[in-house]
Amino acid sequence: MPLQVIPDYRNLDLTGEARAAAERMEARSLAPASEAMFRELVAPLLSPAPRTVLEVGCGTAALSRRLARALPGARIVAADKSEGMLAAARRLVEAEGVGNVVLCAWDALDAAGFSAEFDRFELIVSSVVVPYLDDAQTGELVRALAARLVAGGTLAFIEQDLRTDSVNYPSYDLWRRVYAKDKWKLKPTLALGLRPLLRAAGLELLPRRSFLWTDEAYGPYTQELLGRFADSACEHGRITPAEREEWKATLRALYEQGDFYYGLVYHAIAGRRGAAGDR
Repeated sequence: MPLQVIPDYRNLDLTGEARAAAERMEARSLAPASEAMFRELVAPLLSPAPRTVLEVGCGTAALSRRLARALPGARIVAADKSEGMLAAARRLVEAEGVGNVVLCAWDALDAAGFSAEFDRFELIVSSVVVPYLDDAQTGELVRALAARLVAGGTLAFIEQDLRTDSVNYPSYDLWRRVYAKDKWKLKPTLALGLRPLLRAAGLELLPRRSFLWTDEAYGPYTQELLGRFADSACEHGRITPAEREEWKATLRALYEQGDFYYGLVYHAIAGRRGAAGDR
């Protein structure tokens, strides 16, 4: 049975998990690696400084808030389909006083449903949205977003390379059965697989940038992620309930002794519309 290897954030309002998910996402955004990744993958996209920016699937708007601080003269539109996430984003935007962030309720797969208040953008960025779509939906999204670029505008995806996901664990056998990488539900359009789609949408590809996210803090997001792996492995009979508890206890012990490590590579996949404008 294929496994979903990222938290299932597709229907947070229906499941009632939006608040808990927002708390985990915000905690992750406060990790030192998050700011380092912004400098490595996003900051290079900000020269020359865009005046109109759209973030697709903004969640708690952590990225939009960083963009707003880096681009005080720009208008940042942060869009998400989850009202629960937007409520959390609204509280955080107001608390930080970033007045150039505009929140927008929008399902990225409903191109016609985008607010008529906004037109085209100099920069469109999306972070970890593609894993929640199938290949056909991803292609549709890339085409729709590329069409919203002004001449010379950039479309960028900040995406996880899930094949690089790694955690330090002393027992290879238990790690193998918990992770079960041969059963991961991966697809061709993940991460670097977006490049052909950007090219097909008529964009000029920009050089790939990559960042190794490392986590030694074993925070709420990582605890939930790695704990869910063990829960799924137990549910499917790959490990016993006792081994599930062993997995979680060992990770906690590794953290307490300073040996916990979780790593995952992110890629910035970006393309630019030609200066001549629309095709």
